[in-house]
Amino acid sequence: AVVSTQSTGHVDKKMFSGDLLGFVTPWNSHGYDVAKTFGAKFNYITPVWLQLIPTSRGTFTVQGGHDIDAGWVRDVRANNTATKVAPRLIFEQWSMQHLAQVTSSESELLHMAQTVVEFFKGEGFDGVVLEIWRQFMGREKNRLHAVIKAISQGLSEHGMSTLLVIPPGVKPFPEIFDKYDFQVLQPSVERFIMMTYDHHQATGRAGPVGPMDWGLRNILLLMEHEDNDKYRYKLLYGLNFYGVDFRGDGQAEPILGNRYVELVKSGKPSQFVWHLKAAEHSFEYREPGKAIHSVFYPSLRSLQRRVEAAEKFKIGLAIWEIGQGLDYFYDLL
Repeated sequence: AVVSTQSTGHVDKKMFSGDLLGFVTPWNSHGYDVAKTFGAKFNYITPVWLQLIPTSRGTFTVQGGHDIDAGWVRDVRANNTATKVAPRLIFEQWSMQHLAQVTSSESELLHMAQTVVEFFKGEGFDGVVLEIWRQFMGREKNRLHAVIKAISQGLSEHGMSTLLVIPPGVKPFPEIFDKYDFQVLQPSVERFIMMTYDHHQATGRAGPVGPMDWGLRNILLLMEHEDNDKYRYKLLYGLNFYGVDFRGDGQAEPILGNRYVELVKSGKPSQFVWHLKAAEHSFEYREPGKAIHSVFYPSLRSLQRRVEAAEKFKIGLAIWEIGQGLDYFYDLL
């Protein structure tokens, strides 16, 4: 069944009752097709196009506009008028000085927010996904809160939404975004996207990419604050649609759907192993004369477990990223 990865139906029907967001990257063009083919399933489509960059003049500019594909945005909306197109805006080349400067006065803050608002309004987008938190490792939280609130307020005046990418906070990751940050930002942020993947990068060992037991502990950590619980629907649990190929020499590289299918068809893999707590599958294979590889890649079973957990917890899902998976994954969504 693994080798046949075509979607078998439900293309026009959303199966998952919570919100679903899909990231799309310019370097993986299959995601552009998925966003259109399975458009009925997505509440948010987030192309990874834009950067907010400080200039030498003390102002800020939005870069990446050359990647914007207006025709594709029209097609996505034509397939599902309810889908919000909310590109990611990542804060790049920002130093602590830039953060201090922009929050030093109301006028500085307003000017930065207006730069974002004018750009997004001009492009006719429905909102923004901000990625700022991890760059500052949670330092200067009050200043980060101020930046996010200023952009959110500016966008909301034009009917646009603000979403925020947040890092996981359960070991082996440091807790740099906590339940109090959620409480403070909740009125300004429509959805919080939790990056519940890349667990292996923090451990430095071969193992699950986004173990579910760890992922759900991250959600529960934010919900510990009683005021937060009624806003749990604002949380989107991050799903990796890529896997990782751990080589015997200690190196690891991402593995995407087409390479995964290639490996399975080759007959190289050993039997699949189900990791119960992590709710992920893995297999091993050996290349002639080389060390054994260990591969973790999402499966229908691993995805089903996460969909069921999200339904139970009444939270949404966010996929990084929709060009990397197998089309039959969307039958469950």
